[in-house]
Amino acid sequence: MCLTSSADPGLGCPGAPLDAALTREQVRAVVWRALDLDPSSAALARQVRRRDWVLLKPNIVTSPTHDCSYWYGGVAHPGQVTDTRVIHALVRYLVERCCPARISIAEGGAEWRRSSDPAKEDGWTVHWPEFGGLSYADIVAEFARSHPGLVDIVDLNEDEIRFGPVPDPYGSGIGACQFVGEEARPEAEYGRGAFVPGTGQPRQGYYMPRAVLECDRLISVPAMKTHTCGTTLALKNYVGVLPSHPSGKVNKGEVHNGDFQKGFIDLFAYHPADYCVIEGFWGTEGNGPQWGDNIQHNVVVAGADPVAADAVASAVMGFNPQDLDYLHYAVAKGFGVLDLDHTVLVGQPLAALRRRFATAAGRKGIPFVARGCRAWQLQAAGDTWVYRSGERYIDLARAMAGRGGDSVTAITDVRSRRTQRGWLWASANGSLRVWLNGQVVVAAPPGAGHSLGQHQVEVTLAEGVNRLQVAVTAAASGMGFTALLCDEVGYGMTDIEYQVPGNQETDA
Repeated sequence: MCLTSSADPGLGCPGAPLDAALTREQVRAVVWRALDLDPSSAALARQVRRRDWVLLKPNIVTSPTHDCSYWYGGVAHPGQVTDTRVIHALVRYLVERCCPARISIAEGGAEWRRSSDPAKEDGWTVHWPEFGGLSYADIVAEFARSHPGLVDIVDLNEDEIRFGPVPDPYGSGIGACQFVGEEARPEAEYGRGAFVPGTGQPRQGYYMPRAVLECDRLISVPAMKTHTCGTTLALKNYVGVLPSHPSGKVNKGEVHNGDFQKGFIDLFAYHPADYCVIEGFWGTEGNGPQWGDNIQHNVVVAGADPVAADAVASAVMGFNPQDLDYLHYAVAKGFGVLDLDHTVLVGQPLAALRRRFATAAGRKGIPFVARGCRAWQLQAAGDTWVYRSGERYIDLARAMAGRGGDSVTAITDVRSRRTQRGWLWASANGSLRVWLNGQVVVAAPPGAGHSLGQHQVEVTLAEGVNRLQVAVTAAASGMGFTALLCDEVGYGMTDIEYQVPGNQETDA
């Protein structure tokens, strides 16, 4: 995985601060530096062949030509979309280093449509002022002069579509991740992304654009943005491949019919990205992806492993990649490696480029929080077993089904690489007691029900193994708990690993 920036001393042009406005040539230098640093056999210059059709998938969710979130609050939001200068640099790199047969820039805009009136601009023809006045149509026209017919635009909202079941391209044994119509728990009480396991029906499939299905190489090129699921990068960029098609057979909103994060992982499965270029020249922090604040952070992450690319970029943005549910779903499907300890980084040190992006809370004001431990040893009614939860909330009533009893103890071991201070956020349906290394840190009678982060206490993890133990007794509201080890705003603690006691199985 390659990591570089405008401040990289290895650039072939004078460097610039990470928050500086850059010229088109400076952007090109950073992008090419990242691509040239890749030593792997899957480097872009090594995997693209002369006969290939290469699809570049930017994020063009919005456009200044429309009355939409680009102008949220009356302020321009270029950080919502991929910088056209990055696409220009990629096209130029492919032309000079790879010589493919065709290069298509492809997107299915969510908040704009291609204009049938040549006098009216749309997302393809608008000249983005923050990106040096460069439009996508300009890019096509420029290369048409030297390489006629090589570079084109494919509007995925208008492309031919074909239906197919959600693929399992790497033999993971998992077809569709998303269950259509899954029952969502109340976000105010359980946090975002809490769905009741076993509800809904497995998704049958999607109508997908022909270009996505038939291209030889697909390169995901997103901007760095925050989202209520944490970050939106190379994987979530695939929401744009789902068309809102004139036939009415499919529309982009369908991906929200169930767990949204599982939905875009299903979209990704139709043609996993062969390469990823994640850019932060303009990005979004705070209430992203479409109502946040512009941020300039001149960093590029490039590589062929989409999970590792998103993990590195998320870490650059100040997130703990282990907190991001969608990365765990992607790992289960075999799309890449999440553990940064097993990711080879070349270029600049991650720590030198890290900048903590403010998190998103959405329109409802419910912020992103840690993933938490999902595998616990349970003890109840004289029995001991391991319970694996599909959600942050540990639903003990579900875990106890058929066993009887109204009191359960849950245990996990937390291995910390260093002594560190943090916070325990605990809440429960029922009475609650929590011990850390034998010391009671939370003791609460039954309340009005589960409320995420209701009890927040400062704790210290020792270097090595720490035992976290939770006891819950059922109440009228149910029986279950959430216990998060995090910082003061809810990001998961770093350099820790959860392990089921007496078992080598871990849950990071």
